Order: sequence, then structure tokens, then C-alpha cells
Amino acid sequence: MKQEKNQVLVGIIGSAHGVEGRVKVISLSDNPRRFVVGATLTTSTGRQLVIESCSDHKGMLLTKFVGVDDRDAAEGLRNCELVIDPQSAPQLPEGEYYHFQLEGLEVIENGINLGRIKEILSYSANDIYVVSREDGADILIPALKDIVKNIDLAGGTMTVELPEGLK
Repeated sequence: MKQEKNQVLVGIIGSAHGVEGRVKVISLSDNPRRFVVGATLTTSTGRQLVIESCSDHKGMLLTKFVGVDDRDAAEGLRNCELVIDPQSAPQLPEGEYYHFQLEGLEVIENGINLGRIKEILSYSANDIYVVSREDGADILIPALKDIVKNIDLAGGTMTVELPEGLK
């Protein structure tokens, strides 16, 4: 499943835990109030889920949703993506961007269009922008200040200066 362009991915439901309908959730949200009792989350397929209980469990969130009362129902949620509407995402500090804001931007170097960002790979060191070129090939661009010179969301462009090895 892949979330729609107008949705922000905030979590992924993993496996069932126990027999009472609990699931393991991988949180991708920086908002600590996103996964609180009573909060409503939406799956990428449009299903509304209300949190009945939630607690930390080995780096994940052990979560029980209202109406998901047994292991079979919990297993039915496995791999569901939890999303929010972009307008409900908190404003980021200047110079920081959500992935959904960057995907689709044209990448330009020295006035030449290199392609569009089709995907962003997240790694502990830094993100990598996967830029789709017109010839069908991809170029991988590290999200580093030395390389990314300007991001113009309104204009739909990202200006870069690639080191010799990436050209």
C-alpha cells in the first residue's frame, strides 16, 4: 500500500500482539500527541481507527484500536499505513520540509533540469533523493547542505550543486 500524494504517513501497523486485538505500530511521527487514547487515525485506504490504548513496547507502540477485539481482526490491519491530512501536520521550522512537500519537485543544476524527485529514502546519516531523469534512469542525490542549495516549494524546484562523482 502506498499513501496518496495528499496524505502524510505517520505510522505503519505491524503484527498482532496477543489475542485481544493489540497491534505493534511503528511511529513515523514527531508529534507525541499523535498516538494518545481517543485519537483518530486513518488508514491509507480510508478506514478510521480510534486508539483505545497505547504504550511503548520495544521501540514500537503497542496499540489497541476500538472495535479490533481479537487476533484475527488485528492481523487484518497488518501493514496498513496510518496517514493524516497535510493541513493537520504541524508547521516545520524554516529550512525543514516534509517528504510530501519535496516529492515531485524539479531538480535543477546550473539551469539544467536533472529530473523530478520521485522518492525519498531515509537513512540515519541523511535522506537520499531519488530523481527520475527523462531517459528513465535515476540519479541519487544526498540531502546535504553542501549539495542542496535552494528549495522553492512555490516554484516547484530544488537547486543543487553536485560534486564531480555524482554527475
